[in-house]
Amino acid sequence: MISSVYVMGEPNEIVCLFANLINYLNVSFYEAQFTQKHEEARANLNAIYDAVSKTPETPPTREQCVSFYNDIRVLRDVTYTDDPDYFIYCGLLRKYIATLE
Repeated sequence: MISSVYVMGEPNEIVCLFANLINYLNVSFYEAQFTQKHEEARANLNAIYDAVSKTPETPPTREQCVSFYNDIRVLRDVTYTDDPDYFIYCGLLRKYIATLE
């Protein structure tokens, strides 16, 4: 588990964070409630992860991080979890994006 005070810094940690968020989404969302918007967000998440996971030594771009985070937000209304780690991961990604600005 990554604690809420953990500072993201190494590029591979960001790729791991993306993977953790996708794992939570895969077990926590209800596909029966998906709209086309949800399908597009899920496809974009997977495409971003596929791209960044191939070169984990290169950090994702700010645009990739923002797009990934926005897609998580789109999927929020079809994602059902009360696991605090999921919310910690979302917060860590938000904080990481803030450091890129």
